[in-house]
Amino acid sequence: MDRQLRVTPLNAQVAIFSPGAPEFPEWETGDEPAVATTTAILIATRDDLAGEVTLRVRIDAAPVDGFAEVLTATLLLSDGVVAFGSFLSGEIERMPLPTAGAHLATVSVDVPGEASSVLVTLTPAT
Repeated sequence: MDRQLRVTPLNAQVAIFSPGAPEFPEWETGDEPAVATTTAILIATRDDLAGEVTLRVRIDAAPVDGFAEVLTATLLLSDGVVAFGSFLSGEIERMPLPTAGAHLATVSVDVPGEASSVLVTLTPAT
């Protein structure tokens, strides 16, 4: 299972989150490539003036060459749905998941801190 979305990354960030009750993380310094809570992840991207960003979400998939892993976190997706995109620009996609509950989220990017391409792999937690 795989979905992809091109978005305008307002404030140089994109998100992946639980649409039911997201608690968005705060950036500590602004230099982090990604930050997370148990229900949301924010990923640093290039500036919106530099162009759109591609955000791809995959389920149980192998790593992809050319991407650097910047964060691994547990994401609680109790509704069995994950939302992703740019919530600031209103460009959000929802994707149903094979199972509800906790998922291990691995975030990889082409350029840490200034990504133009973001890849998030979700694996159901055991």
